[in-house]
Amino acid sequence: MPQNFLSADVDQSFLLPPDVRDWLPEDDLAWLVMDAVGELDLSELYGAYRADGHGRAAFDPAMMVRVLLYAYACGVSSSRQMARRCVRDVAFRVLAGNLAPDHSTISRFRARHQDALAGLFAQVIGLCARAGLVDLGLLAIDGTKIAANASWSANKTEAALGHLVEEAEAAYAARAAALLDEHAATDAAEDTLFGPDVRGDELPAGLRRSVERKARLKAAKQRLTSERTQAQAAQDAKIAAWEKRSATPGARAGRRPNPTPPGPASGKPPRANTTDPDSRAMRGQHTLVQGYNAQAVVTGGQIIVGAGAVNEATDRTLLRPVLTVTAGQLRAAGLLPALPDPEPHSSDPALASTDQHAAVLGGFQTVLADAGYGSEADFAAAEAAGFHLLAPLHADADRVGTATKARTVRRVREPDPLKHPATYRAQQKLATRQGRFEYAQRGRTVEPVFGQIKTVQGFRRFSRRGLAAANAEWLLVCTAHNLRKLHRGR
Repeated sequence: MPQNFLSADVDQSFLLPPDVRDWLPEDDLAWLVMDAVGELDLSELYGAYRADGHGRAAFDPAMMVRVLLYAYACGVSSSRQMARRCVRDVAFRVLAGNLAPDHSTISRFRARHQDALAGLFAQVIGLCARAGLVDLGLLAIDGTKIAANASWSANKTEAALGHLVEEAEAAYAARAAALLDEHAATDAAEDTLFGPDVRGDELPAGLRRSVERKARLKAAKQRLTSERTQAQAAQDAKIAAWEKRSATPGARAGRRPNPTPPGPASGKPPRANTTDPDSRAMRGQHTLVQGYNAQAVVTGGQIIVGAGAVNEATDRTLLRPVLTVTAGQLRAAGLLPALPDPEPHSSDPALASTDQHAAVLGGFQTVLADAGYGSEADFAAAEAAGFHLLAPLHADADRVGTATKARTVRRVREPDPLKHPATYRAQQKLATRQGRFEYAQRGRTVEPVFGQIKTVQGFRRFSRRGLAAANAEWLLVCTAHNLRKLHRGR
């Protein structure tokens, strides 16, 4: 009996015009992305193009948004990979309408419209809410370290940056002088050969790259100088406060602060990255990372309702800023009422008034934060506004043992009920059975989200440089994550 195979004739042409709807199954994620983009308001994207029809034709922004969102949902963040997929991947070809934008077009579109693309995050939250996937009764906040598009070896001290800036300026001056001499000789030769009215060529592109490199070096050096100046000003303010307490009869002034601000815990001089001056050296889960601190606020259904990327290594002061950004994004999605008229500024900037805090963060019932979040001011403000905030205290690590064998002992600082009453009450909530049960929800809400983003979507490093670009890209990643959840829920 002869073997029976399905014929795979690559030379067979289509007998009828192909229908792209037959290329993908009906429940594929690509169709959900196409339907979702059709529901989004892309007027800000379209408004960036000329309305008179003149000029070279551009790719439809809706098509470019479909390709970007689907790419980030599938773990593709490289513009070159996206361009390659638009040719070789069926789902990308369906979303691109059989067009093939090159990687430069995709990269320029992502950079040019980064603010508009970041604004799609709130609109997708609105789509998830209409599908019944958003419940603001329980929110979990956490951060994860994402590597920047920068090398760890590019971190330099302020002294090293000064030498590099001088070398770059000297090299730039020498190169410019050499180019000018070369152009003068070329112009003289062309004047002799073709006549005096012939103009020489412009400076080559390599000179432009040298200027950009020198600008990055200067930006990194200025960052270190600014941080040193701010630290010295803060230390001077502490000394002034100590002197004021010392002059007050009966007041306990304590020890006089050191006139020099304390340096890093490692004792090493501060460093700045010359590739991406906005990025910071941060401690990740297993190693040090040159990158950004990506924040996310997640519901019980693993829908991200608040997101943003910062370059602060610790989460201690990020609780209120992240929740404030989340409230703004939820208002843009139509899930929270609009803010009332602004009230007079509080006399104490560290503690907002009850009405003001409730207006900014209104709608949150329970917030679960990691051990690194929160301060006495945050706990007091949330408590005054009537929020249920669960945030354990930060644990100290003591390394004890012999030189050959050491172990780390974790101990938690007990707050003083008199000096830190709000912090003490927040810690006491976790001692109850209900508090332990509620805080355990973090293990099935925010923690799996970061695992899905890093593993399923494969996002572990930013493609673009700068804090604004990293924040826009992180919002794009979170938007793609919500679309995946919407697809699964649908």
